[in-house]
Amino acid sequence: MSRKQSRFLKQQKMVFSVVAVLFLVIIGYVSIVVLKDAVPFGNYVAGEQYTILENPRRVRGNRIEVIEFFSYACPHCYRLEPELVEWVDENQDRINFIRSPLVSNDTWRRLARHYYSLENLGLLDELHLKFFSAVHDRKLNISTSARLEKWAVENGAESYSEVFASGEIQRRVKAADQLARRLQIASVPAMIVQGQYAVNVTETVGLTRMLDIVDHLVQMEIDKRSTTDE
Repeated sequence: MSRKQSRFLKQQKMVFSVVAVLFLVIIGYVSIVVLKDAVPFGNYVAGEQYTILENPRRVRGNRIEVIEFFSYACPHCYRLEPELVEWVDENQDRINFIRSPLVSNDTWRRLARHYYSLENLGLLDELHLKFFSAVHDRKLNISTSARLEKWAVENGAESYSEVFASGEIQRRVKAADQLARRLQIASVPAMIVQGQYAVNVTETVGLTRMLDIVDHLVQMEIDKRSTTDE
């Protein structure tokens, strides 16, 4: 074998070795991703897929309370919204669903006031998703209260400015902030089930899986009640 042929064979071996290593790396990565998403429905563990709150919130009523903490500025909240609306509609006979805007800075505080203003005016069902879309799809400028008011008035909220500046709206925003602090909500979207279980988006819990876990916790609380009533 000539020196040239020997060198060519060595180069081929090196190429095959690199390709083999890359293949193993890719297979390993895919395996990790699959394992992360392979937790069977209902096979959820406290401390892994959800957490138990140290200071639970007392909840009254026949239906299971589900609170979603969100912000209009959060892209993940926007992505979750269509599935969340569908899930709430399918489960309205067994849950009491509450949205609560998270107040973490001045912009998010304005957006919380905007949310409660639309609700006060009876326009939330009509404009909630529309505003979400304006922020994330059309890049609506939300840097000032005046810009929020302009959008609201253009969409039929004639008394928006008076409501937005009212003491009632300020009190509701303050109450939402206090609730988030009490439940130690630091990021959104976050879901609280029956005042005692928290579900957050993590490396192993995506948006769709998040709703699966909430659904599981709701059923778990319903089953507890059935056992107690027997």
